[in-house]
Amino acid sequence: MNFPVNPVYFNITFFFSKIVNFFENIWQFLSNPRIWTSASNIISIIIIFFLIIIIYSLVRIFELQKDQKEEVKSKISEMKEKQSDKEENGNYRWHYILTLIEGTQESDWRVAILEADSLLEEVLKEKGFSGETLNELLNSARESGFRHIQDAWDAHIYRNEIAHKGIEAEITQVKGRLMIKKYQNFFEELGVI
Repeated sequence: MNFPVNPVYFNITFFFSKIVNFFENIWQFLSNPRIWTSASNIISIIIIFFLIIIIYSLVRIFELQKDQKEEVKSKISEMKEKQSDKEENGNYRWHYILTLIEGTQESDWRVAILEADSLLEEVLKEKGFSGETLNELLNSARESGFRHIQDAWDAHIYRNEIAHKGIEAEITQVKGRLMIKKYQNFFEELGVI
């Protein structure tokens, strides 16, 4: 059997001297002042480069945050303005309907119910219910489980009677007020008035 290393020729002193020489070379390299000067120059350049990148990144982050804050503020003020417009318009329209129903003319009562029904359709569409007609919108709203959905249906059915029969449809102020109250119940549940 042949061994790759013959123990007779194995010189341990030579082996350890090679290890010592290796570490001496490393020590001489590390203790050389020219190496440290060059290394410190290179490291300084790298540090300066990364500091510039960090400073630039921080400046850009602050600029982006400032832009985002301004954008959010403008969107918030825009949404508040839209909300106040909706409230003013919704309330104005609702007050107009209430004024009509308190009028002395039968035609005012009819217009009040027709206006309330029109407002109902607009509100349901704004709230995201699906459907082309008010009947479809109310069916979609019925699935959401509103307490006063039947009031809205009753008032809408009465509105259809007024719209289709015209002057022949019988209307009294008491009946008109009852229908407006039904609309009011549903509008309050929707948070419109």
